Amino acid sequence: MNNEVKAKKHMLCEKAPFLAMILGCLIALVVIGIPSALAGSSFVGQIISCIAAVVFLIGFNRWFAPEFKGVFKAGISAGQILIISLPFIFELVLTYAASVFDSGFYFNPTLLSLSMALGAGFFEETIFRGVTIPLAMRYLKSKNRMYIIVGITALIFGILHIGNIVQGANPTMAVIQGISTIFGGFLYAAVYLRSGSILVPIFAHALYDYMCFVTDPTLDNGIMTSGTVTIGVILSVVVFVIAGIWSLYLIRPAMRDKIQTLWNEKWGIE
Repeated sequence: MNNEVKAKKHMLCEKAPFLAMILGCLIALVVIGIPSALAGSSFVGQIISCIAAVVFLIGFNRWFAPEFKGVFKAGISAGQILIISLPFIFELVLTYAASVFDSGFYFNPTLLSLSMALGAGFFEETIFRGVTIPLAMRYLKSKNRMYIIVGITALIFGILHIGNIVQGANPTMAVIQGISTIFGGFLYAAVYLRSGSILVPIFAHALYDYMCFVTDPTLDNGIMTSGTVTIGVILSVVVFVIAGIWSLYLIRPAMRDKIQTLWNEKWGIE
């Protein structure tokens, strides 16, 4: 019996991969965003957002590209995942240290902060990287596509975080957060490219957000309402920049063939 799954043809992806990436991002935003918005920002609402993201990723895969082996299974070992996660560990630890410098040893864990962190991890990683990166690795033909992928997804990620201004964020802090988020986006995209599993950036993202929510007393439901640019804030931006540049080393040209082989296997390309 022939169990080979026939690949679907998508002319838009073949002819305009950048447009396909943007449309994939927008479709994910709408499909996941509607149930999330209807459920609200409660604990239950955030969990619904996580479930909606997983359902979307599975549904998108089966409808759009049944030959694709999915975004959840990693293509490297747990030890290798730990190694490529070192820039994130650096970022997590030193950002916490910067927070302690500003606010002391504040710690206020709640179920809502946990659900908000998970909701952000699943929602944002699905939108910005869960769909766009697999499409780009299949259809984008540029030799430098890995840097292009990381740059585009991170830039969109950062710009949209500046939009927190409409939710009450201080404009100056929103811009600072946007800049930091761009470099954070480098990291999340790089570990996804290297691991092949969207779960790695999802849980890294969620862990970072949870740390911020429970240790930073200046946050209001995750929004930076304070307008004071402290030494800790400046230090955290520096940490993000270093971690982001470090993460680009993970996808350096010497790693190009290894990364390409991983994604070819996921797409069933010989």
